[in-house]
Amino acid sequence: MALLCLACPDLYSLQVLRDRIGIASREGSLALATSESGRASREVSFSATEMGMQAIRILLASCRAPVRLAVSGTGALSLALSFGNVPGGQAFIVSSAVAGQPVALAHYASRTVL
Repeated sequence: MALLCLACPDLYSLQVLRDRIGIASREGSLALATSESGRASREVSFSATEMGMQAIRILLASCRAPVRLAVSGTGALSLALSFGNVPGGQAFIVSSAVAGQPVALAHYASRTVL
């Protein structure tokens, strides 16, 4: 984790991730936001490279279980399959027209699904 924090100073604020996460895939980047009831959302961007994907996997591994993840944008299906494959976790693929920003996606992930 320390290496990741040195590589991206904004990452320190995400060191203890929340259990509701939104990821918006944009051209060349993955914007990630976290949400927890009663707390301000936090957002950080990663490059859409294998190194950026691995950094997100490491961060998601530190989350409390179960994680609820909402993704949108280019490659949303592959992102949901890659990042949402955790025991007890849920992954939602959301149209960018519904929630295209990472904070909106994190809030979408906090909705109750019946």
